[in-house]
Amino acid sequence: MYIEMKQKDIRVLKEKIWRMNNKKCPVLGKDIALDKMVLDHAHKRNDEEYSPTKGVVREALDKRANAILGKVENALKRTGLGYEEDFDLPTFLRNAADYFERGAYVDESGDMYVHPSEVPKEPKLSKSNYNKLQKLYDKELFVATRKGQKKKTMPKYPASKKLTKELKELFEKFDISPYN
Repeated sequence: MYIEMKQKDIRVLKEKIWRMNNKKCPVLGKDIALDKMVLDHAHKRNDEEYSPTKGVVREALDKRANAILGKVENALKRTGLGYEEDFDLPTFLRNAADYFERGAYVDESGDMYVHPSEVPKEPKLSKSNYNKLQKLYDKELFVATRKGQKKKTMPKYPASKKLTKELKELFEKFDISPYN
């Protein structure tokens, strides 16, 4: 039998289940205040009948855990994986837990590989510090020219905003940081 609840019935059932679970969230496995709990339910489409996996209350859960589980279920639907005939969510989640516990791939030499998106990006060359360098360089160039010495012109600010070898040497010579 399926009992169709009203909005006013939620708190009563939520508290009953919460007490039955010793005031713990079954997903987090820890005590959670009643006001931080929600009544989780299995969703169903309008064309589906109620069943033990469609439209019915499952548990009282911590609202954050419930939000995460909702995102997982929605992602499974959105990607189509959840609709595959041989897909089983509990097995998927158990396998995912094992996967996370295994951790990083370690090759036979004991090396681990840092994904390119995690490698720190080279900082961009500071335009204001480049301008400070330019002023000091121009003064030195002016003095050298007055003494009849030849000196190369200052390298241009690179379009890539990456520090070139030539600019690095000048920043070091004038003791200026190339970055902010």
